[in-house]
Parts: sequence; C-alpha cells; structure tokens
Amino acid sequence: MKRLPRLAAVVTVAAATVAAIVTASLPAAAAVNPIPRAIRIAPPGEASSFPAALAASLIAPDASPLGANGNCRPSAAHPFPVVLVHGTLENMLDNWNGLSPILKAAGYCVFAFNYGNTTGIPGLNGTDDMITSANAVTPFVNQVLARTGASKVDLIGHSQGGALIRYYTNLLGGAAHVDQVIAITPSNHFTDVDGLLELINALNLTPLLDGTLNALQLPALVQQTTPNSPFYVNVNSHGETVSGMKYTNIGTRNDEVVTPFTQSFITAGPGASVDNIILQNVCGNDQSDHLSASFSKNVAQIILNKLAPNDQHAIFCYPQAPLTGSTSL
Repeated sequence: MKRLPRLAAVVTVAAATVAAIVTASLPAAAAVNPIPRAIRIAPPGEASSFPAALAASLIAPDASPLGANGNCRPSAAHPFPVVLVHGTLENMLDNWNGLSPILKAAGYCVFAFNYGNTTGIPGLNGTDDMITSANAVTPFVNQVLARTGASKVDLIGHSQGGALIRYYTNLLGGAAHVDQVIAITPSNHFTDVDGLLELINALNLTPLLDGTLNALQLPALVQQTTPNSPFYVNVNSHGETVSGMKYTNIGTRNDEVVTPFTQSFITAGPGASVDNIILQNVCGNDQSDHLSASFSKNVAQIILNKLAPNDQHAIFCYPQAPLTGSTSL
C-alpha cells in the first residue's frame, strides 16, 4: 500500500518536469498593457450600427466605408494594409462602417470592396458562387499591394467573407501575400440556420428551397447550407489551414445565422496558428449577434490586438446590444 503514494509522487514530479520543458519551449507571450487601448468612438449621427449603415447603403450602395480606400501608404509601425471582405447579402458600407474608421484612426491603411452581385439589386452583394467570389479576392489584394507598395496584407472577413479569405489564402496562392487571416462570425462550415434546415429536411422541402434560391440567383445561400458543397469540400477536407499562417475566428453565442456558432471555428494543422475566440468569454456583457458583431467595440479591440501582436492591451468591455450594437457610445 505504501507504493501508491510513492507512485503518485513520481507521476507528479514527472508531469511537472514535462510541463516545465513544454513551457520553456513556448515563445514568450507579449506583455499585456493593463491600460485598455484608446479606440475611436463614432460621433452622434454617424452610421455606426448595422441598421444605420444599411440605411446609408440603400442611398449609396457602392460607397466605401469611412476610412477606407483612400490614398494611404503603410507606416513602419503598421506595414500591412488591412483588406475588409463583407458577408452574404451585404456590402462594404453596411458591413464595415463601424470597424473601418476605427482601424484608420489607429494608423492602418484600410481597403474594402464589393463582390458577388448576381441579382442586379444595388448593395445586395455576396450572393454569387462562393468559389467565384473567393477568386475575386485575388485581383483586389493585388491591386492593394500595387497601390501601397506593401509586401503583404492582413485580411479581415465577416460571415461568408471570413470563409472566402481562408479559401483565397489556403487554395488560391494567397498565403504568399497574407500576414494573417481574421474572421468575424465566419461561415467556415455549413450552417443549419438555427435549426431551420432540419425542419425543412424533415418536411422534404430542401430540393424546393435550393431550387428557389438558385432560380433567384442566390447560390451562396445554398452553398452555405450544404455540407458537401464544392467550396467546403475544397477548403476543409484536406486540412483547414496552411503552414505558417495565423488565423483568428471570433464567434458569438448569439449568432443566429452561422449555427451552431462553433461552425465558425477551425482546427489548426501542422505549422499553423489558430485562435478561436468566443466573444462572450472575453466580454460577458457583449450581446452582439451575427450582424452586429462587426460593429462591436470589443471585437474591434480584439482585432487591434491581433494586428499588433507586440502591443497588447487589456480590453475594456463595452456593453453591446444585438443588431443595434454600435461603435458609438
């Protein structure tokens, strides 16, 4: 019976030794400044929430978000321009009018574009075949690199945009031009749309729904609800990352579009770094849903920390509401 305590002691010592070796082999984490980073707060009257930015985009569907697409040369402190890629049924204004001016005010060169309009309805973008849309990222990134003289870009995508930037990086040769991939509530895997698809399948209505969406020229909506669509087979079936790349995925428990919300997350393959972040684990008072997450001041702080790994700050947790959450106070 005396052997058991001795065995336990040996196991404890061995475990502690292994932990010490593993810890010593890890790179030192950057020190975190306890003072939260100052971020730009939108003034009254600015279209700083999704509903307000959507209304603005109905008037100017091709307008750039505030702070984006100007004449900008990257600084030594921020050498990589930031490219913003919007989500399904969105446009660059209604998706990024909150985050873009925050990034610009922090000293980044910011660029955004519209892609994938199949219906002809102004402002209703991101509806095309997802592989086609992923290919649209290539010329825009090339244009940004040529315009700024930068060697790489940082990619930030929302919803479908988050999946597209990973496809571009992993499969279209983008890794050579990308510093890191950051996604907000990305559709990295198919969604069951809060269980709605299960009901539709149970009623044998899936062929009718898919046929209707395709007839309306909305293939991206079909593909994001289909597990074996060519897009997801290509980007996920042989590993979800590429070696040497950094990926961040920010998901919210309140996501009503990409569901379960963990469908936003990916698994790191050899040589890749993945940080899957549950927003409410960082800020419990942030109730952002799928649409308002890109207007969250807390998400903006997470992204600023990711963009500046050697300048980490504690995050001040602002309360954020679903749908109407705003980059103003």
